[in-house]
Amino acid sequence: MMTVDDIVQVDPELAEDGRSVCFYGWTADRETIFWSISLPMMVNEDAFEDLLLEWRRLGWLLLMQPA
Repeated sequence: MMTVDDIVQVDPELAEDGRSVCFYGWTADRETIFWSISLPMMVNEDAFEDLLLEWRRLGWLLLMQPA
């Protein structure tokens, strides 16, 4: 069974509608978990890409939150 401690990489992606961010958490064995958040406004792709490091950091913070 995969745990949060098994995750080695988090990749954020902006949803097509620009109103959600999807996060993929990867293990060393390439297993994946998925979660997403809704945004209060639409974000365009260029703005999302400019802040990619911050989105990745947010993904890690969300992943590490106690359930």
